[in-house]
Amino acid sequence: MHISTIEFPGFTKLNIMNKTISLPFIVLLVSCTIFNQKIPVPDYPDDLQIVTRSEWGWKPLKKTLPEHHVEYITLHHGGVIFAEDKNPIEYLRNLQDWSRAEKPWIDIPYHYMIDLNGIIYEARPIEYPGDTNTDYDPTGHALICIMGNYEEQILSEHQLQVLIDLCAWLSVKYSVPVERIKSHKDYTETLCPGMNIYQYFEDGTIVNRVIDSLKPHQ
Repeated sequence: MHISTIEFPGFTKLNIMNKTISLPFIVLLVSCTIFNQKIPVPDYPDDLQIVTRSEWGWKPLKKTLPEHHVEYITLHHGGVIFAEDKNPIEYLRNLQDWSRAEKPWIDIPYHYMIDLNGIIYEARPIEYPGDTNTDYDPTGHALICIMGNYEEQILSEHQLQVLIDLCAWLSVKYSVPVERIKSHKDYTETLCPGMNIYQYFEDGTIVNRVIDSLKPHQ
């Protein structure tokens, strides 16, 4: 293949196989190729009810971050009351738009979100570190957020079990030791994930039930 360059003020053109292509076009072509790549969907177990990004209308990334290696599993809450009649998919779409327009983030700050009914939603691709409004570095953390404000709202037993199942699966998939399953509050000064969730970290419920769920697989 014969490639030569032609210099013009302000930009360069490449002559490839006797076809002249401007450099800005090549950059655009490469960018489109990168950001239109399909994000891989993990092979989820049957007992995890997960709505994938494509199923709720996630918009592809316009930019990325350096990829990270998951070493921790960290729980957050949304921090605002989530009404029972609120549409979680509409909420996710609005959160994605807000995260990109109002914050300097590539996407929703969390990797997985859980609604009031215990349905799990894929959010930011887990290949990329999440984001936070506080001062801990979420690089290396798989971030889970439960929709709602758990300073005021009460976590149902079903939500708790779904959270435990998700933590157990993530622990196995990414070889995360169970002692690294913690909450936002364990890394910085914050009320997150709310006292009505944090009590299950304080009394060991979450970690112990994850251990119990992993025993049949060991």
